[in-house]
Amino acid sequence: MKKIRLAYANTYFQKNHVGGGHVHMEQFVSNAVALGHEIWSWPNNEYPGAHIIPTDFASFIRTMRQMDVLYVRLERKPPNVCKWSLPPYRMLYGFPVVVWEFNTVPEEGLMRGQTEQEVKQAIDTFRRYGRGCDLAICMTKPLGEYVQKNLGIERVLLAPNGSDPDLFRRDIPLVKRMAPFKDQFNVVWIGSANIEYHDFDILRETAQLLWDRGEGSEVIFHIIGPGLKGMGDMPPNVHYWGAEHYKKLPHWLAAMDVGLYITHGGPTYYTAPLKLFDYLASGLTVVSTPQPFIKGLFEELGQSDLLVSPGDPKHLAEILSSLAQDRARVRRLGQAGRQLVIERYNWRKTVTDTFNEIQNILEEQHKRNGG
Repeated sequence: MKKIRLAYANTYFQKNHVGGGHVHMEQFVSNAVALGHEIWSWPNNEYPGAHIIPTDFASFIRTMRQMDVLYVRLERKPPNVCKWSLPPYRMLYGFPVVVWEFNTVPEEGLMRGQTEQEVKQAIDTFRRYGRGCDLAICMTKPLGEYVQKNLGIERVLLAPNGSDPDLFRRDIPLVKRMAPFKDQFNVVWIGSANIEYHDFDILRETAQLLWDRGEGSEVIFHIIGPGLKGMGDMPPNVHYWGAEHYKKLPHWLAAMDVGLYITHGGPTYYTAPLKLFDYLASGLTVVSTPQPFIKGLFEELGQSDLLVSPGDPKHLAEILSSLAQDRARVRRLGQAGRQLVIERYNWRKTVTDTFNEIQNILEEQHKRNGG
């Protein structure tokens, strides 16, 4: 494949991070560089192997005009660089290809303090500047369909999130604080209590149910993530460990049996969370509320019975109690999930697929221009 020069816009990355967005950005850049491409980023970033775009006007323009791709990472609000997809900025910088990477829908803003009017303005802005977007990268089919239908971007590549199976695996030292729990059935939830779509109520009620019927000493819950909201109301079989640097998470997950992803729904309908793939790479069995991507994945793994009804702690308690009594199935599903990550849901494949599609667009443009 030809080397591609890509300007990685509007992203700011620091080492020793704890957020999922930083994980995605680091993996994108490091894998792109490993594949032989050039990544250029804004000053003060700490991406491994990336080049820094100069800030003085003449050097900035000259550098940007050497790029093959403007790559914009998007969350729920459009950053200012979205306007670079259209003239006069696009003519000034001369970008052959503009790629937008979608990680959620604008409606998620309603769960993070935005008003309906602000969300509508975000959608209108995405539509306006999306006319100059050549390719939208979307992690799931529902997200891709949303982008096409609601934002008017025709060309979409489905590129799921992934994990690094060399980093997340079971044959590594366990974090020392898990030593007292080595004989228990350990259930982990990675997430922030400050994000409204995470359903921590069902975790608390499930743990209480198991505690009250005498299973609290066997099924142990572990919460890893920022935010202390509601932790004081948890029963004794729930342990809160706080936020952890991403590179240390494998040593926690290697000590776990089950990974939880339980939400209220809403914008999560469109996503495939990073923690899901890290659970799988670590050989954990996953229990989740239903959403399109996860339902398909569970069907493939033969574990659709591990989809828990939203807001139903009795159902979750029964699932976890059943798994705790069938450790052989837990190990079998964990091995199958890890193999799926090795084969399909890893960062190297996601980044390779992305650059292959960018290369296709560059070649199509070259042919249209008579090359």
